[in-house]
Amino acid sequence: MGNRNMNSTKDRKHIPGPRSLFGRYMNLLRFYRNPFTYSRWLHDEYGKIVALGQEDNPSYVFAFGSEYNQQILTDPDLFQISSSLLKIPEESILGKMFYNNLILMTGEKHKKHRRLMQPAFHRQQIASYCSDMVQLTHQLGDHWETKGQIELNHEMKKLTQRIAVKTLFGLYNEEELDEMGGYIHKMTKSMLWVTLAPINIPGTPYYQAVQCTRQLDTKIRAMITRKQSEANATDVLASLIQARDEDGTQLSDEELVGHAFTLYVAGHETTANALTWSIFLLSQHPDILKNLLEELDGILNGSDPSLENLSSLSLLDGVIKESLRLLPPAGIGVRITSKSCELGGYMIPKGTNIFFNQMITHRLPDLYEEPDRFKPERWDSIKRSPYEYLPFSAGQHMCIGWNFATQEMKVVLAILLQRFRFAVIPGSKISPNMMMRPIHGMPMKLVPQDGQFHKVSVRGTINLYIDL
Repeated sequence: MGNRNMNSTKDRKHIPGPRSLFGRYMNLLRFYRNPFTYSRWLHDEYGKIVALGQEDNPSYVFAFGSEYNQQILTDPDLFQISSSLLKIPEESILGKMFYNNLILMTGEKHKKHRRLMQPAFHRQQIASYCSDMVQLTHQLGDHWETKGQIELNHEMKKLTQRIAVKTLFGLYNEEELDEMGGYIHKMTKSMLWVTLAPINIPGTPYYQAVQCTRQLDTKIRAMITRKQSEANATDVLASLIQARDEDGTQLSDEELVGHAFTLYVAGHETTANALTWSIFLLSQHPDILKNLLEELDGILNGSDPSLENLSSLSLLDGVIKESLRLLPPAGIGVRITSKSCELGGYMIPKGTNIFFNQMITHRLPDLYEEPDRFKPERWDSIKRSPYEYLPFSAGQHMCIGWNFATQEMKVVLAILLQRFRFAVIPGSKISPNMMMRPIHGMPMKLVPQDGQFHKVSVRGTINLYIDL
């Protein structure tokens, strides 16, 4: 009994991990600079539970693998969502918009709000957005007809912004679409500086963000007032306005503004990145792209995708699943412990940041054969649990819009791949950041679809993540 206690004390102080003359902060800097390569090195070198800094109370612990994903994501009271990185005054107009969102809510409040929002993302409701997705994708394709080269990530962001604004707010006027997208883009592009220095003085990023927030808040509140009298509106905002809980309660205007803003920001950026990587991976795998075009030609025969024929496109489904496996839009998650607990045989103190890692889970050889290879056909024969395959996270905080995002990706790819052949500019530097955005962009040659597919050589850290 005494020996066991001594071992327990020893384990608590000696979670495996790198030692550095400058301590955990230098290691954390290495992590932020190259999050995926560094995480992989930590896993390969030290195992499933790794600490940065070897004091009695490490502030950062990495937990790798499906069993820890499940433990962390099924116990939200112990492993809590943290807003510690968001340094925005809660009572400011900016804070009210940021903190009124499903991602940061916990406990009963989170459950209630998720119940109220769920009807807006029911399969039948999402189905009604399909024609908007088709129309806006064709508009982008028409705009591309005169272009020979594009920066793909920028173009995908423009498209997903428009789809988000149209389906969220029901805006059909092109000027309104771009105005709403412009407000939100200005507000979010400087969020790092807003968080680091919330100083409300003219000329500062925080001041500019506050001005955009006021305009956006006014615009969304005006739409809420208008939609309250539109019984037949079918957009997400209208659905949220109409939602009632079992006791008759509904979302306040302030909550509606916060949810609408968050759904827009969370929805368009991640989907744009996922589409960018799907097209990149297909362009670098000519045989798979050829087979996919044959499937699209055989089932769609040049027509627009519909909900009925989308469900028959099995290779397209596999391409999207495989792209999300290799390069998930949210590749790393973090929680904070509300009290001391055990994880992997080690005692973890209260207030410890626990990182879980989709990128590493999706590359475990015992779950995925040849894990660094793009093999969409693997999904014909494998089925993985929500904690073994979690591109949209899992548990109570799983992305509420995952069905929406999947449908959007299928529609966009089905249309654009039939119309255009994408080819990466040879020698381009392709490197994803922590948010899975290509840091240096994704320059692509663009020609009408002619079936002349070929792989090119690229530089960058993408070569460390995928066997091209």
